[in-house]
Formats: sequence, structure tokens, C-alpha cells
Amino acid sequence: MTNETALRKGWCPGAWRPMQAKDGLLVRLRISGGVVPAATMRGIAQAGRAHGSGHFDLSARANLQMRGVRGESLRLLIETLDGLGLIDANAAAEAIRNVLVSPLAGLDGRNDVSRAAKALEAALAANTDLHALPGKFGFLINDGSALSLGSVPADIRFDWTGGKQPFAIGIGGHANEAIFLGLCGDDDIPDIASRLARAFLRLGSQMAEPPRRMRSLIESCGAGAIAGLAGLRPGQPRKSGAIEKPCPVGLLRLNERYCFGVAAAFGRLDANMLDAAARAAEIFGTGEIRLTPWRALIVPFVHAREADAVRAYFTAHRFIVDHEDARLAIAACGGALTCERGTTDTRSDALTLMPVARRLCKTGVALHVSGCAKGCARQAATPVTLIAHAGRYDLVVDGSARDAGICGETRLALAAVREKLESMARNAGQRSELQRQ
Repeated sequence: MTNETALRKGWCPGAWRPMQAKDGLLVRLRISGGVVPAATMRGIAQAGRAHGSGHFDLSARANLQMRGVRGESLRLLIETLDGLGLIDANAAAEAIRNVLVSPLAGLDGRNDVSRAAKALEAALAANTDLHALPGKFGFLINDGSALSLGSVPADIRFDWTGGKQPFAIGIGGHANEAIFLGLCGDDDIPDIASRLARAFLRLGSQMAEPPRRMRSLIESCGAGAIAGLAGLRPGQPRKSGAIEKPCPVGLLRLNERYCFGVAAAFGRLDANMLDAAARAAEIFGTGEIRLTPWRALIVPFVHAREADAVRAYFTAHRFIVDHEDARLAIAACGGALTCERGTTDTRSDALTLMPVARRLCKTGVALHVSGCAKGCARQAATPVTLIAHAGRYDLVVDGSARDAGICGETRLALAAVREKLESMARNAGQRSELQRQ
């Protein structure tokens, strides 16, 4: 068994097929387009209280995960979610609907990719042969707005470039590394995505161990074979200038209108926070909430003159409203509290190291504390990644949790980790000072 195989859980949890975690069943809600009416958000909060622990996670795919669901409550939970319009026909249709769309879709008056996203979801659900795709296989439609998804990886992606055929077709990664397969219009997206998915399944089925992601298939048989089966032609990756976006919190300008973004430490929310977000959307916005892959919520169309009131409201309900909040510098899974693999209280240790984390890197996630080499909280490379082993940590610089054992230092006590981070932060500060001079 390879290390990669040993780390696999096997599927992404849904309502029809939840996953057993240490704190109960985990149910992932794949909310179409990440658009949640306030009434629906309130219903989700109440369902979490009635059938689970009342805790939720915002995932890196802009999904909302309900934690601590009790097995005996699952049937009633499904009925409740069905009443909220959040249930698919079956587990296969639910699992395939893994489509990420720009969180500001349709809000800026430019390119509303919502229609294309819904059409793609419908095509994936209707074509039962595509239900054989691996659970983490993902599609992405990026409208190129202020909150661009260019830095978010996907197996099959469509990135807005403008013109008569405004979408760049790509496979295997974020916008800068994906293999470019030409241009298309929004009406072409469902068909092209389906053809590429079928090519993935056909070529993968010929391998001893079928790949789970497009990048692995590209490495095995080349982009030309995939493109050829889909009736496309490969080209060089497009340099879109995509860089990792900071978490969108605070007042966000959208042409002549405004939105307000809020986050929560580690993407962890409780039912009361969901209720508070729903109420804020009704009081300050248009009664709608958008979920984002940066583990943040966005309330569309607030008034700039009410920004202080919105900020005060969300602060009172334990949300992060300032992009300089040190909690945005850290990512951590639930560790020993929520996962059978976990041996360490990762989030407690992450908060202990939080004061030094932001000094390592001015924006984005500077420190990832992972309960194991799987790296559920963050797949991308991070300035510093820690991998837990019964209270001690492997330390990787400019890598991910999967780089443990390949590079870096191993089995450091938390105090030793803190000392090393302090030293790294001092060196980073000295380099910045020299650059300013």
C-alpha cells in the first residue's frame, strides 16, 4: 500500500452518504453556486442543533459541513434538508455535483456564470456514466471578478478571458498550471466538461490503479491523449497572473456597490453564528449569503454608510471582520478532537503559535497545523507547515503536509517549534527592512 493510498478516506461525505468522524457523522451540504437565502441558512442552523452538535465547517470548496450528526437522526435530517431544497435524488447525484463557481457571480453586472454552473450541475447529475468519477474530482467556473478563482485548483476548469468565446478550458490545477485546451462559450461548458470527464474515466480505467485526479492522469498518459478523446487540442498553460487571494473580509467594493465579508477561525461556525449571518443578510443586505472557498461568508449589497454597524454586529457574534486579524494567518484541522487519525489538539496549538504566524508572511495563510500527513485543512504549500505526531511536530518550510519526511525537521516539541518560528520571523523582518532601505 502506498502512502497516498493509506491516506485516502474513500469519498467526500454527503447527506445520503455521511462520513463517520470522531465527533459523529459528518454531512457535507453541496449548496448550488454557494448561494444561501437567509431563511435556508436559518433552517440549516436549526437542523444542526436538532440532529447534530450544532457545529459547522466551511470547506475549501465553498461547501458547508454539518458536524456531530447522530445516526438515529439521519433520516429526519434528510427530510429536513429535502424541505430546504438541499437534497439530491440519490448519493451518486449528490457526489457528482462538485462544481465551484465564483462567489460574486451575477453581482457585478458583468458575467453571470450562474446559469452555466447550474447547467453543468444538471448535466453531471443526468449523465449516470459520469457518476463513476472519484469523489474529489472537481469542476470550476471562474468569472474573473474581483474574487477570482484563478488560484483555486480544479480537475476541469473554465476561466473567463473575455471575447466571443470568453472561457479558457483547462485541466489539472489552478489557472497558471492547468493545461490549456482552447476557448469556448458558456453554453458549451456542460458538453465540454462531460467529454473531458468521460476521457478521464476511459483512460483511467485502462490503468492498474485508476487515478483520482486529472493531474495524475496527465502525468501518466499526457494531456494530448485526454484532449484527443474529448475532441480538443492541448496547448501551453496560460499565464493568468493568478495568485492566492487573501480571505475576503470587511467592506468589499463591487463596481458602485458593496458587499461585506466575514470569516471564522479555522472555518468553524456554530448554529448561533449561522443564525446571526442570516439576520445580518436581512437587516443589512438583500437576504442572501454567499459561501466562498476562502472559508468566508459574503453578504451582498450592503450600504457603505452602514459598514461600521455591520462590522460591529459581526464582531459581537464572534466573526472575523478585519483582514489583519491574526487568526487568518493560520489553518488547522480539528485534530484529535474530531478525527480518528488525530493525536494532537492542533487548533489549540495553532492559536498558541498565532502571534508569530503573521510575522512570517504579511498576507494569506502563513502557518498550517495539520493533524496528519493528509493535510485536510489545506492542500497548498504554506510558508510553514506542521504535521502532528502525539504532541510533537514535523516542520516543513514552503511545502505541504504531504512533504513530511521528505524535507524539514521532525518530532519537535511545541516550545521548539515556537523558537524556530520566532527566529524565522526575525529573519523575515530583517530582510524586509533591508529591502525598504
